[in-house]
Amino acid sequence: MKTMKHILLALLAVSAAATGCKTEDYDDGTTPIDNTVYIGAAETTPDAPVTFKRTVQTLDREFTVKLVSPLPEDLEVELRIDAGAAVAYNHRHGTTYGLLGGLFYDFPQRSVTIPAGKIESEPVTIHFQGLDQLAENATYLLPVSLGSTSNGLGLLQGSETLYYLVKRSSAITTAANLTDCYMWVPSFETQAGQAPIMGLKAMTYEVLVNVPEYVTFIQGQGDINVTSVMGVEQHCLLRIGDSGYPRQQIQLQVGDVHFPAGGADNVIPALTIDPGEWYHIAFTWDLAEEIGRIYVNGRLAYSDQLLWNSETFDIGQVSKGGAEDKAYRFLIGYSYNPHRPLNGMVSEVRIWSVARSEEEIFRDMYEIVDPASKSELRAYWKFNEGTGNIARDYSQYGNDAVCLTGSNNMEYGDRNEGTLKWNNAIEIPMLNQEE
Repeated sequence: MKTMKHILLALLAVSAAATGCKTEDYDDGTTPIDNTVYIGAAETTPDAPVTFKRTVQTLDREFTVKLVSPLPEDLEVELRIDAGAAVAYNHRHGTTYGLLGGLFYDFPQRSVTIPAGKIESEPVTIHFQGLDQLAENATYLLPVSLGSTSNGLGLLQGSETLYYLVKRSSAITTAANLTDCYMWVPSFETQAGQAPIMGLKAMTYEVLVNVPEYVTFIQGQGDINVTSVMGVEQHCLLRIGDSGYPRQQIQLQVGDVHFPAGGADNVIPALTIDPGEWYHIAFTWDLAEEIGRIYVNGRLAYSDQLLWNSETFDIGQVSKGGAEDKAYRFLIGYSYNPHRPLNGMVSEVRIWSVARSEEEIFRDMYEIVDPASKSELRAYWKFNEGTGNIARDYSQYGNDAVCLTGSNNMEYGDRNEGTLKWNNAIEIPMLNQEE
């Protein structure tokens, strides 16, 4: 049914655009296929998730009302909260979602106008309020439907109702999508900014990551065989896959050492990351102990001897000299060149100056309370902003990360600020609450 609807929309759009025709261009006063009205946001799917963290109090959502082709006169369309549609939705999907109460939204605009010669109205805003009073992890329905039109024009079946699925979640609901961009920390270029991550005697990397697809080729970039997650190329980089390694295997590169060693012959199931799934990955290393450990979803997945040629370790700016001077530094979602992007989502990225225990990692995978009070937490990008191109550092050091695009070999003045995409309607499974 949805496929037929999309075919119909395409045919209507083509018929209207091909010759720039209007209704009056035809003898019988109609276009080759009848014009219809629909909600723009429901064109692909009528479901509109409004999933938010439990501390959120207010949210705004917008939609527009659209025509397949313009009319010579203004068109007024009625809008209404459709309780009957909620009953039909539950029956169709086998759900028991309750209707969102009137105290939790403000929707005063009950009609909208599509101006003559236009195919879309101005945005209509629904203001959700008092959301912190809703029950956690319960879903509520707020169906918004089109009603009568001023000239009797019909509605496009399947796109005449938009179903807001409102859920106050106890999970993380926002992540950054590092597709076609990566995160760089400008203050790590300074001695003062670097200080918290220099001269470490122990360390921990932590990250929540989701790779939708392990691509092997990107137009304009070429072959892809490494998914860079976080760290410094050829110094201390957490990544997935490499030449000679399984494409989905977690790997640490520390200096010239690959950890775990062994290439494609060393396939460790616990270190294999499936596409489209959220994983918490942690790497710990105590230089005195000389043991490195990798944890997946809070549980030890691999450990082995990991040596270093000094009593301390630096994660700050690492220069190799010459033309590659700017290619080796701490980045999130990128390393060295465009052939090693993340092309995935991240949240809760952290650097510690201690090798955290399995118990600590498992307990704190999804949230840390009062990060400023933890001196060992040297960087903490929650990626919970949901908008903009900056990820705030929630540690006491304030080394915010900035979204960039283009080659990392560029000097700072030639770097291009990217457009950071956000996913604000996710729910990262909280595995430490399922046991």
